Amino acid sequence: MVTQQGLDLNRNLNDRGLSIIEVIFALSIFAIGILAVSTLALSAISSNASARRVTDATTLAEDRLERLAAMPYEDIMGDSEMVGPYQVTWVVDEDDILVKTKSITVTVNCPEGWKDTNVVIRHLISKNS
Repeated sequence: MVTQQGLDLNRNLNDRGLSIIEVIFALSIFAIGILAVSTLALSAISSNASARRVTDATTLAEDRLERLAAMPYEDIMGDSEMVGPYQVTWVVDEDDILVKTKSITVTVNCPEGWKDTNVVIRHLISKNS
């Protein structure tokens, strides 16, 4: 009976804790998970930056188009300007689609080495409006 209790104590002492292999295995799984999450975070940051550039370019194009639409019909002419890193260009074609109208095409692109950030908006203005 004394021997049986002694064996039970030894077995309980050996079953406590983790072996070094179990710890290494758990840490490697944890590291792979952290790597996947960090890659996902970097991808999300890049996508957000790209979306912001497209939003900025669209806002610039719409702003330029509204300014041109507010001008008298005879004064609307093509031109271009730099707004920060963006090149804003507008081309005005008279009687392009319909008679007594001007077709305005506003193009915004960013030549600063970003991915193709190009936005094109086209609008038609009538001489009578």
